[in-house]
Amino acid sequence: MQIVPAPERVRAFEFDPAMPSGALPIFGEYLDRIGRTITNQRLAGWPFVLLGVSQFFTGTGVAIPVFLIVLFGFFQVFWLHRGRVWVPEKRLKRERFRRVDVDADGLVATGRTVGVRLPDGRWLRIRLDEAFRLLLARDRRVWLLGSGPKVFVGFPGVVRVRRARIHDTPPAGAVGLPLTAWSASPRLDPVLAAHRRRHARELWEAAAFLLALAGFATWVRLDFPAGDGATGFVVLVFTGLAVVALAAAIAVATRSVAYLGPQPADHWTELRAVPDGPVRMSPHGSARVSGLTMLADGRVVPFRIHDGDPSMAANVAATGRLWIAGVPRPGRSATGVPGYPVLGTVRLG
Repeated sequence: MQIVPAPERVRAFEFDPAMPSGALPIFGEYLDRIGRTITNQRLAGWPFVLLGVSQFFTGTGVAIPVFLIVLFGFFQVFWLHRGRVWVPEKRLKRERFRRVDVDADGLVATGRTVGVRLPDGRWLRIRLDEAFRLLLARDRRVWLLGSGPKVFVGFPGVVRVRRARIHDTPPAGAVGLPLTAWSASPRLDPVLAAHRRRHARELWEAAAFLLALAGFATWVRLDFPAGDGATGFVVLVFTGLAVVALAAAIAVATRSVAYLGPQPADHWTELRAVPDGPVRMSPHGSARVSGLTMLADGRVVPFRIHDGDPSMAANVAATGRLWIAGVPRPGRSATGVPGYPVLGTVRLG
């Protein structure tokens, strides 16, 4: 059954201002899991950085200490940045989101920096990629968490929040953002297309990191001094690491090609979804949700989203709807939310 969605027909996950942010279903658990993961990753990385420093004094060459310091130092910076930008402080879990509707002339942008005029006349400044700029230009509403000059911003349909700052003036040189056109076709949806391009860039960055890891592992293998059996074991380990990292880089780069173009489906199919339990979050912040849905021919089949985007699972749980790109068939199908930067894969049957 083909469904052509209208903007007002598509329901999406929204932050509830009636309860503290830490008590919100899905969002509160997501914050707890991702917060613990970031803390654990940062604590686990420091011993390896210190081990790398100590290796300069053990006569094992230059490659191993540089490898350890660069690799785990990078992870420290990555998790520190992710925690600062994406995870609100614990005190904010006791506060509520407040919704802000954006006036027609209250949205401006210069480059990636977007300015949103607040009801008190001040301006919210936040850096957004193309998909979220298009979403904000069309939906024109945000949710704010926090009351100081530094706040977190939530968007409709998306669980993840972003850090922003409040200023007295709009960004210098900013111009108004035009209204984003709505499309009922996944192939022509500008928000979805921009989100797919961003996902492709993230995969390319992951492939570049794996390629650099393979190069470092090769350097360590060649630089490690000759010696006893322990030396042979270390050489074998880093040879295997180089091969695995190179193979993974090729696989990730190949996968990214599929996201460079738009979603090939021409229409969405809306299915009613009945989850069989709450959304379950993994330690790394991915989500799992399962339940039952009914196909166009009347068959009731199970569905399952495993290790998916928390926003995808949140939309299914909050709205009771499952949007399939194209015609739903047993097996793996592309899913999302029309008009929102949300992608996923669902298994039917």
